[in-house]
Amino acid sequence: MERLKKLMALSRSSNVHEAAAAMERATQLMREHQITEDDLVLSNVTECNTNFAWGAKVNPTQYQIWLWSMIQDVFGVESAFTAYDGRVTFYGLSSRAEMAAYTCDVLSRQLKRARADFLKSQNKRLKRQTKISRADNFAEGWIVAVRSKAQSMMVSQEEKTLMLTYAKRKWGQMETMSGRPAQEARGTSEAFGSGYREGKNANLHRPMSAQEQLAIEGRAA
Repeated sequence: MERLKKLMALSRSSNVHEAAAAMERATQLMREHQITEDDLVLSNVTECNTNFAWGAKVNPTQYQIWLWSMIQDVFGVESAFTAYDGRVTFYGLSSRAEMAAYTCDVLSRQLKRARADFLKSQNKRLKRQTKISRADNFAEGWIVAVRSKAQSMMVSQEEKTLMLTYAKRKWGQMETMSGRPAQEARGTSEAFGSGYREGKNANLHRPMSAQEQLAIEGRAA
């Protein structure tokens, strides 16, 4: 594939003879290896799996879906959730899928820790369902705060179509997931607010390239 890409680049050379020779060789290679033009274009899409796995491996929560959706927008990628695995696969052009997966791992761990700390702070005499409802609302507030700091990457319609074609070829017909929303209970509005305030402190703890800075703090590359 890499050799073909170089040949296709040469086929656009201003040197007519060089361009013709490169196109002829590229056509020959594609025929020999049964590679179509679509295969060549789709080879530009890369994917990367997250290392972090959530406990909900069949029906994710709404705040998980929000997290993945936010990362998709920030890095200009798409994602696929694998049931019974609890992990997410990000896919897109260039190295953006890898950066998205890394960011997802970091923010997922921060969110899980923040939610667990919030649960511990709740009165032990509260019903378990009430505490869970508050914790889920806390998590949703946390995500909303992080999203408010991030900028979305502009993606062309051509790239969107490319990723859609890639997904159909790789996974077939995919379902859109909305996730389980946080339940209402006494004190959930306050919990959402607490999560929002806590989410304002979310960050990545390693040097980032100019492009990666899109992930957090709303700074453009």
